[in-house]
Amino acid sequence: MSLDLSNEKYPYADYFGIEIIEADETKALGRFRTKKDFTDMLGHVTGGAYASLADAIGGVAARATGDMYVTQNCSLQFYQSTELSDEVLIAKATVRHRGSRTCIVAVELLHADGDVVCDGQFSYSKI
Repeated sequence: MSLDLSNEKYPYADYFGIEIIEADETKALGRFRTKKDFTDMLGHVTGGAYASLADAIGGVAARATGDMYVTQNCSLQFYQSTELSDEVLIAKATVRHRGSRTCIVAVELLHADGDVVCDGQFSYSKI
């Protein structure tokens, strides 16, 4: 089953310019272009922007069944910074467990060259 992306209303993701590329009940893929608004004093994309992208795409994977979920918990590990010149940050989300009340999703953030810059796990609670 594929998620009907035309009904996906997520103002916070829109604010960040997050693009959902594909999604189904087992995975989701998305990205955003780096913007100066989301950088720190050194010109690197902030951890908050990483977390926002990871949470948005993880949530898309959770909701791909048509059920509504909210973020319950998350854990992220940061490996590499992202500069404005990197242009695009890609998020790959994989559903690890889908229970009757929770969905656990692993998310990787990558540069366009495939280098993993951050990964983590999100738990979502069905509402």
